[in-house]
Amino acid sequence: MKIEDLNLTPEERAELEAWGEEMAAKAVTEDYAEKLKPTAPALLELQRAAARRIYLTGQAEKAVRDAVAQARAQGLSWNVVGQALGTTGEAARQRYSAA
Repeated sequence: MKIEDLNLTPEERAELEAWGEEMAAKAVTEDYAEKLKPTAPALLELQRAAARRIYLTGQAEKAVRDAVAQARAQGLSWNVVGQALGTTGEAARQRYSAA
């Protein structure tokens, strides 16, 4: 999978690219050079996919938190929020009450 395959907004793409640049700089500055040995292309792609998963999971969690905050601001109960998320109102409240 390539970054072009992710169907990202321009802002999301820029954020992902900036994150990648940050990680590359960190690898050089934090003396990871020994760990960066030539690796099979399949392993490199797996590592890239894992990094994308971490990034996109964070973005998805942020979107859910924002939606919960908006729903609560508009007066939806925790029970309704929980049902929409596939859980109980109490579980939703515990997880997202700080949203």
